Amino acid sequence: MYMFRMFLLGLLAFGCSGQPRGAFRIGIDPLWYPLDFGPQTSYVNGYTEELLLEMAGYGGMRFELVRANFDTLLEGMRGGQYDAVITTLPPYEYNLAKYDFSKNLLDLGSVLIVPKRAFKRDLSDLDGEMIGIITHDPAALIVAKYPGLILRTYSTIPDLLNGVVNGDIQGALLNQVPAINFVGDLYAKVLEIAGKPLSNEGIHLVGPKGGIQLFEKNLETLRKKKRISALQKKWNLSL
Repeated sequence: MYMFRMFLLGLLAFGCSGQPRGAFRIGIDPLWYPLDFGPQTSYVNGYTEELLLEMAGYGGMRFELVRANFDTLLEGMRGGQYDAVITTLPPYEYNLAKYDFSKNLLDLGSVLIVPKRAFKRDLSDLDGEMIGIITHDPAALIVAKYPGLILRTYSTIPDLLNGVVNGDIQGALLNQVPAINFVGDLYAKVLEIAGKPLSNEGIHLVGPKGGIQLFEKNLETLRKKKRISALQKKWNLSL
């Protein structure tokens, strides 16, 4: 299995010519706490690394990744150990007041999982029906927007998805990354993902105010060239 080089080196540099300043240093927690991608962690890390390599080739930037713990990630940026961080930090108003957020490098929002070829494929169609989530999943906030839905919680992803298969619940909400893995593999014949993420959580670059414009510009270039979608497909992270 592909292993993210930061696990071995702790410090990883990407180089290319044409960048007038030193390397753009990025702090990152390769374990992605508080999220748990499980077996997909190496895929998320591999995608992130290759995305930066692509950006270096297209945009003339030079990157240096610095491994950090989640609880010291922002502190390290404020202390000047790196210029920005790649993180799942939510873009709440009080965070937006302090930092600039890039567009998502990878969407992590909840998706609706339903039986294969189900007629009802939207939460608005499931009024009065039972929807499952993992215990303590923020997806409960999505369910709360639909008063007619009945919420049921499960402790594990297999239990949740088996609930849909067995008809105990009519649909499940799950983070996009594990949803793609489970529905595309073990449950491919019986379940499917209905539509795009229902919330805007994601992995993004976060930096000081005014400090990530060049990164944003190069990220948009990759998006227009459809390289981001191609990389997500390569790493089995796209719908």
